[in-house]
Amino acid sequence: MIDISRFLAVSAAGLGATVLAFVAHAEGVAQPAGAVRMAGEGMAAIRTGAIYPEGIEYNPATGKFLLGAFRDGGVYEVDAEGGYKPLVTDERLVTVLGIRVDVKRNRLLVATSDLGVSTHRSMEGPTKFAALGIYSLSTGAPLKFVNLGNLRPAAESHLANDLAIDNDGNAYVTDSLAPVIYRVDVDGNASVLVENKALFSGEGVNLNGIVFHPGGYLIVVKKSDGSLFKVPLQDPTRISTIQAPRKFVAGDGLVLVDSYNLIVIANRVGAAVTNTAFALSSTDDWNSARIGGEFRFPAEDYPTTGAVKDDKIFVSTGGVNRLLTDLAAEKAAGFSRKAVLQQVGSVER
Repeated sequence: MIDISRFLAVSAAGLGATVLAFVAHAEGVAQPAGAVRMAGEGMAAIRTGAIYPEGIEYNPATGKFLLGAFRDGGVYEVDAEGGYKPLVTDERLVTVLGIRVDVKRNRLLVATSDLGVSTHRSMEGPTKFAALGIYSLSTGAPLKFVNLGNLRPAAESHLANDLAIDNDGNAYVTDSLAPVIYRVDVDGNASVLVENKALFSGEGVNLNGIVFHPGGYLIVVKKSDGSLFKVPLQDPTRISTIQAPRKFVAGDGLVLVDSYNLIVIANRVGAAVTNTAFALSSTDDWNSARIGGEFRFPAEDYPTTGAVKDDKIFVSTGGVNRLLTDLAAEKAAGFSRKAVLQQVGSVER
């Protein structure tokens, strides 16, 4: 969910639109059921503290957002007015990237890695540490901590980036620096779900945002070249590329609004600045997709990923890229850059 291209020395006003959602009737004919409207007037913005968020989730049990902190490795609750307080404080979390709530099992899952810019450090060192922390959603108490990097060769670099949870509580974690997706079952047992050097490798940050589709597959975005992949869980080696009108270069986060609507949040990679949230829809089980609308962020922003609250789609932006590209300037400013949860669209049911 983050661009570390420069760190690795590899590279250093919205549009109103409507995206139709569909439901299949018993006869198998797709019918419109709702719409995703991107941009337009009345988009809310929640300003909060200098959390430097990468991951964002919404907890329906409390009515609050959750933000994962890139710099201090915490997870914070954020209310509608921007007030915030820590939920998870764990010294084992270095930089927090993707986070996911599992309301059914009262769990919060947190992807963490070490990029050398956190107030915490790992024993393995920068780009050598990848793990999944599992916590109580209601209290933040630790439940399990799973080392993912141990599944791979010692010389390999790692960036555990985003994660998704299926209906049975299994978690799937992308590694942006290794060509794999990890699987962690509900008991905390970790394995490599799939490895594909041909599709998942590239320069800089590769596999990034990931969501679970109730049809039994994962949708994953590759940041370096903007590809969208469909990974069936029954046979993960049968990876296909979702056909779309364009590539989503710098694609960072994914939000599955429903079975037929997907938000892709792209920021920047190297010299390519996309800084757009795209609304995609599909009527063929995500073999292909069309773009129905977009929300464009200012060039200086760095949107990462999003969450849906009360049918409003919010995207977090908070300058996490500055920690990697100009740490000295952020330090000189007292690490004071405020985070913003920007509404980019709404779901019309």
